[in-house]
Amino acid sequence: MIMLVEQNVVIKDPRKVDLRFASCYPNLYKAAMSSLGFHIIYDFLNSREDVYCERVVYPYFESLESNSKLSDFDIVGFSLQYEQDYFNVLRMLDKSNIEVLKENRTYDDPFIIAGGPSASSNPLPMSKFIDLFIIGEAEAILDEVIDTYLDLDDPKKEIDAFLDIKGVYIPDNPAKIAIVKDMDDACHPVRQVVPKTDNKRFIPAFGEAFLLGVSRGCTRGCRFCMAGCIYRPRRETSLNKLFKVAEKGRNATGLNKIALIGADVSGYSKMEELCEGLLKRGFMVTTPSMRIESITENLLDILQKSGLKTITIAPESTWNLRNVLNKPINDEEILNVMEMAFRRNMNVKLYFMVGLPAEAMEDLQETVKYIKNLNKMGKRLNAVRISINPFIPKPHTPFQWENFNFADLEAKYKYLNKNLKNIPLKVEDLERAFIQHILSVGGADIGDMIHKTYKKKLKIKDWQEINLKLDIDSEVPWKNIDTGISNDFLKNEYKKALKGDITPWCEIFGCYKCGACLKNEIN
Repeated sequence: MIMLVEQNVVIKDPRKVDLRFASCYPNLYKAAMSSLGFHIIYDFLNSREDVYCERVVYPYFESLESNSKLSDFDIVGFSLQYEQDYFNVLRMLDKSNIEVLKENRTYDDPFIIAGGPSASSNPLPMSKFIDLFIIGEAEAILDEVIDTYLDLDDPKKEIDAFLDIKGVYIPDNPAKIAIVKDMDDACHPVRQVVPKTDNKRFIPAFGEAFLLGVSRGCTRGCRFCMAGCIYRPRRETSLNKLFKVAEKGRNATGLNKIALIGADVSGYSKMEELCEGLLKRGFMVTTPSMRIESITENLLDILQKSGLKTITIAPESTWNLRNVLNKPINDEEILNVMEMAFRRNMNVKLYFMVGLPAEAMEDLQETVKYIKNLNKMGKRLNAVRISINPFIPKPHTPFQWENFNFADLEAKYKYLNKNLKNIPLKVEDLERAFIQHILSVGGADIGDMIHKTYKKKLKIKDWQEINLKLDIDSEVPWKNIDTGISNDFLKNEYKKALKGDITPWCEIFGCYKCGACLKNEIN
């Protein structure tokens, strides 16, 4: 049980509602409270008089609102943001005396659902444990899911009744993603829950900040980015709406710091106007990773005045491989952004990937040289921070057919560590990344491995025995999940990637008929 003081917690009498909903985040509290989606579910469901939504975060197994066990709820919903959290889902169920395997659960057990990016892209690995998946943006269909549940005598036995809801996936049935068309009509939670604590374990990633939903979706076309593919098309909240939500949020929370949230925050069409307007209204502003080509001198001035001390950018790799990724940013643009930041005494955090498609040893040698040169630009301690992550193929992207070569990546890791030993690096654990790869692109049979790993603590060598090699003609496990992007488009992009060919940004150069805009028209 967390001993924590929070502001804006919703308290209802469980006896006076028709349904109790446990919104579960299978990761730490600080991560949960940094997720705008988690706040949205809480606000959206509690706006209904007949529903009481309470929060449960790992490693705790009781609700923050009333210390209720998961077994006390009618519906238990998990937000699956990261594949590595799948094991925590099982722990939360097991510790709550709920059967982990759905086939062993009875009428008296809660109805278990899941949503979030990982559930939307490939729910198959968790299909042995979850009764129903929400594909896409939950607020678009949650009312319908709740209403259907309340109309049924035995939702588990009558689960086919949910199939009429667009955005619902029940294993072996086709599902089409559901999204919110108009961001001004989206849920923008104002009375966000704010933790009052000095304990670093419970301070959200953005600190004491109000989360403001600027946009959803991204059409830049980076070939490795799952979120950029499945949540198309890009949708923006209007400037006036954002200012109104920010003001109401300050009145409800007392927070003067705004964290801008979105898949492509710095690509917001009126980014400078937004930041300048928030600054004039007395807000400090912070942002997640920013797109290099969208950073200007004026934008950095505004952000610095509002308190931002570190900018985060993602060069990913060398120029040649950035073309493979469909991220054609030249080295001069990156150097220019870093120099702009350093002139303002700001810090720069850089993200790189290794093990990319078409990556040769020469590319890795060039990456090492490039990182050394970038690191030299920082004249102060920790002015440059570098993070290196192995490339992990994701469903619904042009690279979904790529493989994860553990031995090759291990050799490349050794090379990087040897040649960058005097540069402080944050490097993702390779074994964890390999398991994440299996969880990302595996089928329903991977559920057995998840269950065995949870029960018996299987090791990496057990996972390495799994053969998940796909090719461009393979039938993918997630074939029943329709995110709007056509398979022909993904195949064409994959072939272009291997040639190093670019697909320019559609919002400037025109439609490539990927299918995403058609998806939005017929929703």
